[in-house]
Amino acid sequence: MRPFFVLFVGLGVTCYCSALAQAAEPELPPLAKMRDANQNNRIERNEAAGPLVGNFDTMDCDKSGNLDGDEILGFFQGVDCPNKDPSKKQLGPARAANELLFNLYLPRTTSMFTKVVKPWSEAIEKATHGTVKIKFSASSLAPINRQLRIVATGVTDTGMGIHHFTRRKTVTARVSELPFSARSSRAASIAAWRTVQKFGKASEYKDVQLVGLVSPPPTLIFNSKKAIKSIKGFRSLKILAAGSLVQPAKLMGAAVVGVPLPFAYEQFSRGVVNGTFSNYGGIKEFRLSKFVKYATPIPGGVGNTSIFLVINKKKFDGFVEAQRVAIMKVSGEKFGDYSAGWDANEKVSFKDAKKAGIQVTPLPLEEMSELKKRWSSIEPKWINDAAKLGIDGKAAVAFYRNELARIEGRK
Repeated sequence: MRPFFVLFVGLGVTCYCSALAQAAEPELPPLAKMRDANQNNRIERNEAAGPLVGNFDTMDCDKSGNLDGDEILGFFQGVDCPNKDPSKKQLGPARAANELLFNLYLPRTTSMFTKVVKPWSEAIEKATHGTVKIKFSASSLAPINRQLRIVATGVTDTGMGIHHFTRRKTVTARVSELPFSARSSRAASIAAWRTVQKFGKASEYKDVQLVGLVSPPPTLIFNSKKAIKSIKGFRSLKILAAGSLVQPAKLMGAAVVGVPLPFAYEQFSRGVVNGTFSNYGGIKEFRLSKFVKYATPIPGGVGNTSIFLVINKKKFDGFVEAQRVAIMKVSGEKFGDYSAGWDANEKVSFKDAKKAGIQVTPLPLEEMSELKKRWSSIEPKWINDAAKLGIDGKAAVAFYRNELARIEGRK
């Protein structure tokens, strides 16, 4: 998970909507074009994949039963379907005074939403006795790499995003991206929060109130080719990876295809890739068990996606003290409770993977030792990034891992 969060960059969402609107036949974004099986420059319902599936009817502004380039790009840029009166077009949904607009850029069917974000939003409403409610955008108001920015500038009141896209600014929480660390989403989320509270700098979240940190369940290495029994075996793989997971793939010696996990289905079906990093939930959610048949478990995970949840600082400070206290009471370390739901879902997905015939083959001890050597440069790089913000990276890593051990009940 954390991995599906970069899909909108892959869709080719850029600011050329106005040029497309002037064309007689709006061109499909690059990755949407891959789904255009009949080459009619439209995405039919049976061609839709990823977020296009659950949002198809919302995106189909002219109710034609298919999607053109303008409809797809407009949806991901947060532009509502045109009104009869163009002057009334709005960005995002209208909301009441007591509502916080949460920019939602991922499908509502994903575990991150159903197990983490939605329960958190419900907890806020309950804790504030309904005086603060969260309303989710029908479509994203910005590409994935601008999520922190749109909350900080007040375009939206609250939202989530991936630290990788602000990695030079938001460094401390990325300690949870290190390989061989956490055994669960719950532990990683709580330990990362504690690490940021102890070592983080105010400049990392300027103009926003950090309310939570989340990491998905640990990632494994999946492939459709063979059971991997040595590091050399990874050389024959073409690994789909994005964000913070690109570096581990390269260090394994595998070829890397920089496409996000939500688009893995078409990449596997077309033979572009034969491997990917994911947890079992991701394999299930994106229907990849049709292709992947082999799993290589990595104790503590290959690495992870570090996710932040924030509220606009002015908006947060504008609440009365009782509301602020109530919000933080169900936030912060409480995201460990929400993440536990993601862990529970992972266990179910693991059972489903076994039923689907996915074979799990651990690496021999000597090969795992070699993998640790290959990935040994990842931690020093993060420590160096931390030093640039005046953070004692070695101390932060030690603290993070010690907290993980405490939370997980390890000695």
